[in-house]
Amino acid sequence: MKIIKNINIALIVFFLITQPCFADFRFAVLGDTRDYSSDGINVRVMKAILEKIKAENVDFIIITGDMITGSTKTDVHRNRLKKWKSLVEKYKMPFYVGVGNHEIESEASEDIVRSVFEMPENGPSGFKELIYSFDYKNAHFIMLDTAIFNSFHALGRVQMEWLEEDLEKNQKGLIFVFGHDPAYPVHSHMGSSLDKYSIQRDELWSLFEQYKVRVYFCGHEHLYNRSMHGGVYQVITAGGGAPLAAPEKKGGFYNFVVVEVKDDGQALIAVKDIKGAVKDIFNIEY
Repeated sequence: MKIIKNINIALIVFFLITQPCFADFRFAVLGDTRDYSSDGINVRVMKAILEKIKAENVDFIIITGDMITGSTKTDVHRNRLKKWKSLVEKYKMPFYVGVGNHEIESEASEDIVRSVFEMPENGPSGFKELIYSFDYKNAHFIMLDTAIFNSFHALGRVQMEWLEEDLEKNQKGLIFVFGHDPAYPVHSHMGSSLDKYSIQRDELWSLFEQYKVRVYFCGHEHLYNRSMHGGVYQVITAGGGAPLAAPEKKGGFYNFVVVEVKDDGQALIAVKDIKGAVKDIFNIEY
């Protein structure tokens, strides 16, 4: 990953002088907004970031999980998710959510998530609204579940078969995939991410390469990091409010991502901090 001082200057200038509506559409990515307060949410940081995202005029937001610090108590868990939802809804921006390990605290957790949020229902049997995909203009979006109850960090055969079928049917040029766990963790969750089951992780990445997925967005490690593996970017954006896991120079800052997608199949991806300053920027194309 390259931080701001190493970013291509031409790209920065292009990004800063271009009007927000230059792209055919824009979306934001945010993860790990939780903390250990009574609400299980870092409301201060989350609201500050949502204010910045609102100013970006995005079409929608995608959340990569760990919205809250969950609870084994059903009512507490549900109420925390409802409060999180109400905070986002105040900004009147459509959003899609994925689950992280902190949303899945008991065998009831998955149904609690479904009761609070209404996500697309085209996922595999048993995983409706937790695993799903949708199209938006010239892009295809896929949400994976890396926090299956009693099987954390394992994608499982049902999910992998659904993913391959979904990728096979896709007709859009750009493909963006989202999940909570990194495939290639860089900090405190080495061995407790998708790398715990490295054979399946490698199978997942092979599918990404085969079907020309360009970016996998994830969270779990409370920092920002960009890396490339076999031609596919992994972007860890888990700076939505959870306790930061690293010094700022190693990605430990509150952050969110804005993706500007062009009709010609290019996408400019900018990582910003809580003040809206660009910390990293790069371009992909189909």
